[in-house]
Amino acid sequence: MKILNVCDSPAWDMVAYQALHTAARFLKQGHTAAVLCPRNSPLYAECGKLKVEARPFTLGSKFGFFETAGWDIVHFYNMPGLSPHFLKKARAASRIFVTQIKLGSQESFQKLAQLQPYVDLYVGACNSVQEEFLVAGIEPQRTFMVPPCLNIGRWESAMLIKPAMFLKRPYKVGTISMDRTLKEQELFLMMAKEILDVMPETNFMLVGVKDERIRELARGLGISHKVDVLWERNDIPEVMAMMHIYAKTASRPGLSMSLIEAQASGVTCVIPRLKGLSDFTVNERNGVIVEPGDPLAFARAVIRLISNPSVCHNMSNMAFAYVNNNMSVPVVSNILLRTYEDALQQKRNFVE
Repeated sequence: MKILNVCDSPAWDMVAYQALHTAARFLKQGHTAAVLCPRNSPLYAECGKLKVEARPFTLGSKFGFFETAGWDIVHFYNMPGLSPHFLKKARAASRIFVTQIKLGSQESFQKLAQLQPYVDLYVGACNSVQEEFLVAGIEPQRTFMVPPCLNIGRWESAMLIKPAMFLKRPYKVGTISMDRTLKEQELFLMMAKEILDVMPETNFMLVGVKDERIRELARGLGISHKVDVLWERNDIPEVMAMMHIYAKTASRPGLSMSLIEAQASGVTCVIPRLKGLSDFTVNERNGVIVEPGDPLAFARAVIRLISNPSVCHNMSNMAFAYVNNNMSVPVVSNILLRTYEDALQQKRNFVE
């Protein structure tokens, strides 16, 4: 099978990660696979590291001027500006897949719905995205849910040390946030203040966007001596190995790569009840779900977990098992290959 993944993401994010690692897996399984992406993007550079052919995504590509002949599958990842005229041409030679990983506006999903005559399958990265497909008017039989993938091997070492970690005190509670409004970081620090009032020995770690105002917020709350502010890091597996509990204090819906990485590292997670973020968590089984924007609710959940190490450990084991069984690169790639095979076997019955 010949598979072309198309991704114009300028950042190294969940979208680019999936486009790359599924292509790399397809190659290992004996298929032909390549990635079409911007030449100056992190994705283009990462393709070279994994020996995946990267083709430059040019300005002309944005308007559909690239050749799809010779590819059995052309799989677009988070491409809001797809041209119906181009897709009509492309589907004459290839099966067309459209994956949406990020939750967007109603308007963006309606634009995707207008492409139905030319798309074989719309793939949502979580149930919330698939629901948005249906709300936009996409036919249910034309949608499918495939979770984001993760290269589990990078995170297993953190997972292996967790049984011993949960027996140690003091506990370390952490988060990773690239929120430039600093609302997530402020909520995390407010939660930390509430926890320290009850459990003053607890330590905290805040990783992500570099902004000195974060330290100022911690000093204003009188807790700066208990919070390690590490800015953006490239050694996230090692960071996860130091955490007992991960608190995702987001206030906006959407999937989070760092949350999935925490679960794969055996870090017990406290998650807000938001679309995308809580889609893969069963409350009190593989994590704890609380109401968003409430630092006291987060604090109570964390205090309860610190007070019950065995509960904390069991949740972390279940979270790892879920990610390993449903989101590992081999599992996700195999699901996609089955959908590709089904599409290639079906007769065309779309409107011309």
